[in-house]
Amino acid sequence: AANIVCSSIQPLQNQVVLEYIKEKVSPNEKIPWTKFYIEKGFEALEKLLKDHAGRYATRDEGSLADLFLAPQLHIGINLFNVDLAKFPLLSRLNEAYSELPEFQNGIPENQPNAPST
Repeated sequence: AANIVCSSIQPLQNQVVLEYIKEKVSPNEKIPWTKFYIEKGFEALEKLLKDHAGRYATRDEGSLADLFLAPQLHIGINLFNVDLAKFPLLSRLNEAYSELPEFQNGIPENQPNAPST
């Protein structure tokens, strides 16, 4: 699960990659193009985790998979407008992560160097 995130989802969210996408397609296509590939990664995770998830991604205790997945769900929803209704398991996991202060403290907008909106 962590590998799917770090190889198929997260790299598309790097600023350098987003700028490259914008140059190669168009500024208006950057978000939809990236969203398409993030959703492909979420589809793979949904299939992979369906027989292994407990309260969290792979069991009832947090694991490396959760540490990789939680921020990608947050960014996918908030920056790329991914609708988690298509991904019921990931949606449930996202809700579980939202109940943990450790995950909430780690979201980008809660960081001391977060840009103001």
